[in-house]
Parts: sequence; structure tokens; C-alpha cells
Amino acid sequence: MQDMGNLTFDADEIVKRSYEIVSRVIEGKTPEGKVIQRCVIATGDLGIRDLIIFKGNAVQEGIRAILGNSDVVVDVRMVLAGINKRKFSGDISVAVDHGDDEKLTRSMSGIYSLRDRIDDSIVVIGNAPSALIAVCDLIMRGIKPKLVIGTPVGFVNAAESKEMLRELDVPSITTVGTRGGSTLAVAIFNALVNLAYERSD
Repeated sequence: MQDMGNLTFDADEIVKRSYEIVSRVIEGKTPEGKVIQRCVIATGDLGIRDLIIFKGNAVQEGIRAILGNSDVVVDVRMVLAGINKRKFSGDISVAVDHGDDEKLTRSMSGIYSLRDRIDDSIVVIGNAPSALIAVCDLIMRGIKPKLVIGTPVGFVNAAESKEMLRELDVPSITTVGTRGGSTLAVAIFNALVNLAYERSD
């Protein structure tokens, strides 16, 4: 069974039933389909399936990066808290913990502080549009993450930051418009971890 943090028999049954229900609507025959299933279950929203965009062979690049134990940079601690550390053992840095420029948001400042770590890493932005804008700026300056998961939520710069990312030459998984959030970003990342785990077996 695909692991969603379930540690008990009852939790396993809930996960199993959730996948059975969602599979009636969304086939999980492809890696992308499995990611979408995970996102729908995490949000309880079938409409999410129409908002997720994969660009640049993103799922395969993400699996490859996870199997290579790449560093991960996230925007906020909520994303860090949700990552399945039983299966992913790479180093994870949190941008807000590194933000010290009072002229910028803490997440944006932290992204700039972590620019060397972002190069060749997986970046997961679930909350802060300003952090994703900073990531896009670094990419335009020559920094090359292996994958960017960008699902910031809200009405100020969220949709625009994700559109900016999709225009860049980097593998990415994003949502369209104002919807998203840390729960969705974590669901995407953990789905990739599961796929990588299955492949390593």
C-alpha cells in the first residue's frame, strides 16, 4: 500500500479505501496519475486533478533526484513537517529559517541565502509566492534545480509566480491559479518518494 504516514492497521484500511474510491475516477496507471491520486486524497478535492501541470518530464526527474539523495529546499516548516522521513533521508533546508533581510519576506530572503544549495536540488514551495518568485529569479540567473514543486496559495502573486515558473526551462510540477498550499506540495513530494521507493525495490 502506498504509504501516507499510516502507522496502524486502521490507518492502512483508510488509505486503502481512499485509493479504491479515487481510482474509480482517476486511474493511477502512470506515474503522473499516481501523483494526482495522492493530491486528490490529500485535499479531498477531485477538482485538483484539473489544476496540476507537469512540465519537463518532472516526475521522472524527481524520482531520479530522490534516488540520488538530492538536497531539498522548502519554503516553510509546514512542508518540512509533512515530508515522509521514513523513506526520504536527504538533507532538507527551510528557507524561513535562513531569512535575514528585513527588506524581503523571510521566505524570499531565505531562498536567496540558500542559492548554492538550490543548485542541483529539489525545491518545494507550498506556501509563499515570494519564495517561488525568488526561485524563478535564481533560475534566470543560472541556478538549476533538478525539480521545482510550486504550489503557493493565495490571491497575491500565487498564480503569477507559478506561471513564471512554467515559462522557465526547468522540470516543474505546479497548480494553476490561486489554489494550492503546503498540503498539496507535500502530497506531490511524498508521491514521488513512494514512486522512487518502489523503483528501488
